[in-house]
Amino acid sequence: MSRKEVIATLIVVAVAFPLLFIFTGAIVDSRARAREAPFRAVLGNARFESLMNGAGGVPHYLGASLRAPDFTLPKQGGGEWKLSDHRGKVIVMNFWTVTCRPCIQEMPTLELLAEIVEPWGDVEVVAVSTDRSWAEVETIIARNSRITSLLDADREIVNGRFGTKLFPETWIIDADGVIRFRYDGALDWSDPVALDLIRAYR
Repeated sequence: MSRKEVIATLIVVAVAFPLLFIFTGAIVDSRARAREAPFRAVLGNARFESLMNGAGGVPHYLGASLRAPDFTLPKQGGGEWKLSDHRGKVIVMNFWTVTCRPCIQEMPTLELLAEIVEPWGDVEVVAVSTDRSWAEVETIIARNSRITSLLDADREIVNGRFGTKLFPETWIIDADGVIRFRYDGALDWSDPVALDLIRAYR
C-alpha cells in the first residue's frame, strides 16, 4: 500500500469513527425516547423528569423497587381473589367508588381496556370498590363485565395497605408483583398511549 493510500485510509477512518459513534448514540437515544414516550404523554414531561430523578409524592408514581402488598378480597359473582395467585400477569388495578364522578366517567374506558387485553392473556384489569355492597357496585359494573370486580367495603386494603385516599387511582403491578406505575386521577385507559404504557410491562 502506498503512502497516499495509507493517508487516505487514515482520513476515512478518522471521519468514519466519529460518525459511527454519533449514529450509534442517536439510535440508542431514539430507542430510549420511544420507551419514554407513553410515560411522558401520560404524566407530562416535568413530572416524568422529576419521577426519574427520584422525586416521590403525588401525583403519580414510577419505579421498580416496591412490591405490592398481598391481599385477598371477595370477587363479584362469588369466591375470593388473591393478588399473589396472579403472578405472571400484569395487573391494572383501579381503586374507585360510586360516589366519585371521575371514577364513573373513567369506568367505560377500563371496560374497553379489559376487552382489548383479554386476547393478550397476560394482563388483567381489576377494579376495587370501596362501596358498602355489591348492589352499589353493580349500578356501574355489570356481573358479566370483563373487569375483575372486587369489594373492599371497610377500605382495609385500599386505605390501609395501599394508602389511597382520593379516587380514582390506578396501579400497574408487573408479573413479579412489583408496583411499576401509579396514576392519580381519571384517564382514558383505552387510549393507544395508555395501551403502550401497559405493553411496556408485559
